[in-house]
Amino acid sequence: RDAKMMMMNPIAIVVTPLLLLSTSSHIISVESLAIPTTSSSTPTLAPEVHPTHLTRVSKLVSSALGDIAEDDSTVFNRYASARTAVDDFQAVDDDDRTETETATATAREVVPSNELVYGELSVPVLATILDAVGVQDEDIFLDIGSGDGALVLGASLLYAPSNEEGGDDGGDGSIRRNNNNAIRKAWGVDIVPGLVDRSKVHAKNLERILLQTEDEQQQQQSISPLLGQNQSDVQFLLGDIHKPDDELQNVLQETTLAVCFATTWSAGSAHINNDVKDNNSNDDNTRKTKTISTSLQGRKLPKLSKALSSKLEPGCRVVLIDGKLNESDGFSWQGDLRIQCPDTAPYSVATLYYKQ
Repeated sequence: RDAKMMMMNPIAIVVTPLLLLSTSSHIISVESLAIPTTSSSTPTLAPEVHPTHLTRVSKLVSSALGDIAEDDSTVFNRYASARTAVDDFQAVDDDDRTETETATATAREVVPSNELVYGELSVPVLATILDAVGVQDEDIFLDIGSGDGALVLGASLLYAPSNEEGGDDGGDGSIRRNNNNAIRKAWGVDIVPGLVDRSKVHAKNLERILLQTEDEQQQQQSISPLLGQNQSDVQFLLGDIHKPDDELQNVLQETTLAVCFATTWSAGSAHINNDVKDNNSNDDNTRKTKTISTSLQGRKLPKLSKALSSKLEPGCRVVLIDGKLNESDGFSWQGDLRIQCPDTAPYSVATLYYKQ
């Protein structure tokens, strides 16, 4: 990888369709990916994720989510529970909202029901995307529409050192974080309270699993580092990306690398069709401009584009899966990465933008 430009010839890899959180490569092809620099100094890029480390992180995240590799039904049941949380959020009456839900009281007006679609990328897909983009030291990662929290938990460990000494624990049973992880913070934001609550439970599960792993390593007198000590800080926020509160606005301003799997905005428009006849007109030659929604890869998301443009700082890299931002909002297109995702067969397109 070159810090200023990544130019790769398109490749094709045959990938057998797998369940989420598998350890196989999900890259199909790369058109071009560029990592702009705003100064004469070259950003320090983290090493690409080693396959062994990716396998380990994927298994840890799967365990935290309650997914069992030998039992496919656990993944499907978790998906069903996540979608139930979305349905419950849409169905809640104004009088029955909790104080937390009141904070997002306008959510159903801001996000139409057909845009609240639950989808999820796997940790291996995330690793493919982040390695292609190039994670830089001290990056702050944000998953917009974080769902069950899988990508946030994965990002918190993917670039944590696993082949050198780590720090010690905090003395109170908690895990002390250090600065050896290229991703300093891993944040997630979602508008559905039930999903944020689930994510926090999964984060606690992961911390418990990491502590158990630490005990096992100590008993075996392993010289390997303790992965949990190098995990980046994890936080999940309830909020509306279109109307962020002060806390979320601060998070957006601090973010240097954002990822958004845009199934959430399923009603995006792809192109304008000017050949639709206006049946209400007496003039046979009168044509009516109509917005057409088509395939996921072609959708433009102007509302999201403007919201991110007004909050993200220059230099932030944004990876939007199956959606397009407007370059007129200050987003410079850097390249596309075609990936395999079970939720959007036969493939998805991850597009990298650079906030100018």
